[in-house]
Amino acid sequence: MSNPNFNSNFNLLPISTPVGSIIAFAGKIGKPSDSGQIEPFTTQSIEAFGWMVCDGSALSAYQYPELYSVLGDLYGSSGSESNLTFNLPDLRGQFLRGIGVDSASTENRTAAPNGDVNGVGSTQTDALQTHVHTYSEPTGASPGNSGPAFAAINPNALTGAPTNEPGQATVKVSQLETRPTNVFINYLIKYTYNLSRGFTGPDTNTES
Repeated sequence: MSNPNFNSNFNLLPISTPVGSIIAFAGKIGKPSDSGQIEPFTTQSIEAFGWMVCDGSALSAYQYPELYSVLGDLYGSSGSESNLTFNLPDLRGQFLRGIGVDSASTENRTAAPNGDVNGVGSTQTDALQTHVHTYSEPTGASPGNSGPAFAAINPNALTGAPTNEPGQATVKVSQLETRPTNVFINYLIKYTYNLSRGFTGPDTNTES
């Protein structure tokens, strides 16, 4: 049997997303122009809702004390006292991964500017898991360290491009990275609990 007081008590709880939380945001981000207007075809400025883009920007610790208490100088900082600034994480073009202690998670990690090598904010280089290629020895050439057969084999030759199973699509390769199929979004970080009371949302009281 459910508690009859649950719903009324639940509504009184001060529930809020913790400062420092990161979410994926599928809308475009508009920045105010010199005239104060938001760029066309973009969402309303998300900072009015207590979020900002994870783009590595430097912020004043004095103006954003809640977020500074969470991030500190982990992602970089400069200045001191009233001129102290700290940096947001820069997640543009990045995949996010939960901290792990296994060998794959701790391989080739680089610490955040003021973090631990395997801690929050550290980065990891891209990689391919170790794998094996088959090789067919050229006919008419015998193994050796010198002579015509050794020259014919050409030990400096590179392997060919990936091959496909019959009926499979062409293997896609990149000179820049190894990646899964992906969709680009904006990563946002919660920076305050104290939202402006000036925003009342859309007017729903219009007459029909």
